[in-house]
Amino acid sequence: MQISPSAKSAPSLSFFGDASSKTSNFMVLGGLAVSGHRQQEIEDKIADIRERGGIRREFHWKEYSGGEKEAAYHELIKYTFNLVVKKHAALHVIISDFRKFDHKREDGQTRDTSINKIYWNLCEHRLASFYGQKRAIHIRLDAGNDCSDICNMRAQLCATAFKKHNAKPNCIRTIEPMDSQASGLIQAADVLVGGIASQMNQNRADTPKGRLAEFIRRSSGQHSWSAPTPRKARFLTVWHFKEI
Repeated sequence: MQISPSAKSAPSLSFFGDASSKTSNFMVLGGLAVSGHRQQEIEDKIADIRERGGIRREFHWKEYSGGEKEAAYHELIKYTFNLVVKKHAALHVIISDFRKFDHKREDGQTRDTSINKIYWNLCEHRLASFYGQKRAIHIRLDAGNDCSDICNMRAQLCATAFKKHNAKPNCIRTIEPMDSQASGLIQAADVLVGGIASQMNQNRADTPKGRLAEFIRRSSGQHSWSAPTPRKARFLTVWHFKEI
């Protein structure tokens, strides 16, 4: 597909995403979309929060156990939602009831296959639809089998976005897996979707993770995660996805 002159000069936008709880009843994936000119500033701030908080490797939902690290996680969450409130970043989330999915069909599909399909929908109906007319989009997903298919489908996504959403040709420039240790924005996405998944799966609320999940919900301004956001929402979107 040829790149038009207008597409070449489009300002960039990057999306940093992750998926959580693929073996649970509810799987949640999502991430943060940020303008290219803000990306390094945000990465630097998250790195500063991590260093001051004594987080040696990375912010990670699975590794969270409260204690002396709680303050750093709280600061990360408050900083991230402050970016959303100021419209300096957008948080796009998809919640899927995996009890209603057929993961093991004759064509060998697995839960990872299902997650790749949901990533497609997020890339098409959130990223390309919202930003594809004016932005050159770069997508970075936490590396793993659950994103290996979508990372090889850039051309198909661009063609679909052009036909269905009036996006510019080649609006999605790159889709690549990324080690979460190399990106504070992926780490932030990991913590947020982990907390949302915890509440959707009704995990215990009286544990460090349960309390952090509630802190995420309160910080988001949402009454709960059980209902989608309005269709007009743009900077915090929650989509309850159903397999067709």
